[in-house]
Amino acid sequence: MDIVIRSPQASEIARLGEIERDGDRRYRGYGGVPEGFDDTAPPAQLERARTDGRLWVGERLWPGEADGSHPHGELVAFALVEPVDGGAHLEQLSVLQALQGRGIGGRLIETVCAWASGQALPAVTLCTFSDVPWNRLLYEHLGFVVLAEDRWTPGLRAVFESDAALGLDLSRRVIMRRPLPGVAPD
Repeated sequence: MDIVIRSPQASEIARLGEIERDGDRRYRGYGGVPEGFDDTAPPAQLERARTDGRLWVGERLWPGEADGSHPHGELVAFALVEPVDGGAHLEQLSVLQALQGRGIGGRLIETVCAWASGQALPAVTLCTFSDVPWNRLLYEHLGFVVLAEDRWTPGLRAVFESDAALGLDLSRRVIMRRPLPGVAPD
């Protein structure tokens, strides 16, 4: 399966909510997410991030597309970054459930980290569940570490606390940080 990581077109923004909903189905039955949870990144937020260069999609190419015989593949994943207190915060990472575990999310994260490095940002942060095997362990494998609460910036604290408004169980959430090479530590 060939996956291309690229910036999305404006016409593709609507598809990202479907990807997020599908990827989140993996959390059904997990106690840290309320029953019926269906929140997605708002299209206006996604469009702002797209125009600012902070949004990437994973596109699955069909056989023959590498030679240009087909104009488009299928969007299967995306990563959304928001600026938080002078850093890059991975606000959302979503992969279609059927394609999870194939490295697509990891490739998106590496794209995000390369972009943040190019912006001379010191690190990439994210909020995730600490007790879901496919979350924290994946991010640790990719170089993220849990950030002690006494090192949270005001913006990170606000992002973390906003998860409560979504109904997420904060006692099961952590902030993780991946320092970026070549940038002086903060």
